[in-house]
Amino acid sequence: MLGSKAFWQQRSLHPIARILLIVVVSVLVCTALGFIVAAGRFTRADLLALMLCAAIAAFAWHPLTAAFMVIVICSLGSALTGSAGDLLELAIALGLVAATCAPWVIAIHVLALGMLTANIALNSSSLTDGGVFGIAGIAVISFLAGLTFRLISAREAFFASERARVVRELATLAREEQERIADELHDGIAHDLTLVLFHARALPLQPDEAARQLSLTTIEGSAEKALDRIQSLLSLIGGTSADGADSCPTRDDGDVINVATSLGALLKDARIPTRVSTPRTPLGATPAADRALTETAIEAVTNILKHAPNSRSASVEILRQPGTVELVVKNVSTPLMKGAIGGSGRGLVRARQRVIHHGGQLQSEATADGWILRANVPASGAEVERGVTKSESRTA
Repeated sequence: MLGSKAFWQQRSLHPIARILLIVVVSVLVCTALGFIVAAGRFTRADLLALMLCAAIAAFAWHPLTAAFMVIVICSLGSALTGSAGDLLELAIALGLVAATCAPWVIAIHVLALGMLTANIALNSSSLTDGGVFGIAGIAVISFLAGLTFRLISAREAFFASERARVVRELATLAREEQERIADELHDGIAHDLTLVLFHARALPLQPDEAARQLSLTTIEGSAEKALDRIQSLLSLIGGTSADGADSCPTRDDGDVINVATSLGALLKDARIPTRVSTPRTPLGATPAADRALTETAIEAVTNILKHAPNSRSASVEILRQPGTVELVVKNVSTPLMKGAIGGSGRGLVRARQRVIHHGGQLQSEATADGWILRANVPASGAEVERGVTKSESRTA
């Protein structure tokens, strides 16, 4: 701590030390005024004494100004009276300087004390034998006392900063936990409930028993998944793990290619003609970046089901570009549904944050005949030729 730059910066007195200083200076002023009244006259030495009391009191508010005031007043007193009393006062004030001022101010104070002591020792008889050592001893004791006060103040400041840091970290952890829960509510449960709502609305319109059975199966499966996720969230909030389940469940397992294929099938089940295009070669993205693209693809398809269920067609494409992996999801809507998919909801905002966090970009916008989302992340693997894809066209 003594070697740190922050420790030697100018600092204010501790509040308790400030109060004690003001009390001591008040007592000294009252004593000086008592002597003046008793003597019946006001001398130059009395003026210097009162000025010195005012300078010492200034340490409570402006240590740098007070330090130079003490040096000037004690130098004047020593030059005018040749008394060793001013040296004693300067030596005692060194404690306040050591407790509050920067090293260069302390050095100037010590230099001034040394020069004044040498001058009086050589040119005056006011210092008795060994008086120089007495002044030096008092100066050392005062310096150590001031250094102790500085250590105490620095220690308290350190602990205060640590407490503030811990509070900030706890607040950050709480905020991150809230974001995790909110993401799971949106990304998982809301996704499943969207499927339940979509198929529940489509159930009366299904043309045959097979289609109705498919909708019922989807509703039942999505509802069970939503219930499982709610139970997992409750376990997470309560600090327990039900049946050893993962406390942070995910929406779909597998990489973005498998998920894209599953999403294409989901759109087909919703009677939206869908084309899925994925590369044959490995993507080369990191697992975290791959997961970000997976979450983005799910969010995009969920938005199509929620906001444009009557889309005339849709497509999900994974493109392996030089240095990047790109996801493109778009739909062609009926005239009444154009522009219905927004780009400012929580899901797309969080998806954009995830993609950017992994060094990528995400853009979503309305087109002349529907809506398009483009997202890309850096690829870490070897480059492969562009355009090598397998396309699966799905029609209702």
